[in-house]
Amino acid sequence: MKTRNLIQELYFNVDPYVFYTALLTKKEHELFTGSEANISDALNTEFSAYSNYIKGRNVLLDPGKLIVQEWRAVEEHWPDYHYSTVQFKLKKLDNGTHLTFIHKGIPELYFESISNGWNDYYWEPLKKYFNRLAAQ
Repeated sequence: MKTRNLIQELYFNVDPYVFYTALLTKKEHELFTGSEANISDALNTEFSAYSNYIKGRNVLLDPGKLIVQEWRAVEEHWPDYHYSTVQFKLKKLDNGTHLTFIHKGIPELYFESISNGWNDYYWEPLKKYFNRLAAQ
């Protein structure tokens, strides 16, 4: 199976620890995605998001700095045995967070939809969520 890698760099107007917590807390993950999630900040635990469309395991966690996960989408032609790797590298910058996001091993068939999906289902909802938090 042919795979591709994705690298995205973004800025979020929030502290890295707030970003980290939003991704790895069930309640917050569900609030910003609007979908069921089963996720925690515990190492070597399995997680799911978007009502089990995304499944994986927390591989490496460094609070406020790094999240590494084995990750897969439940798709017809995405082999059950294949897990890609996602890395969220967080760096405090000015009054916010610089995110270097790396997603390795995306099956080529799904590269475009997964690439667009990160923006549509994570980055934009997170920006809106953080804006709501700042307004409170």
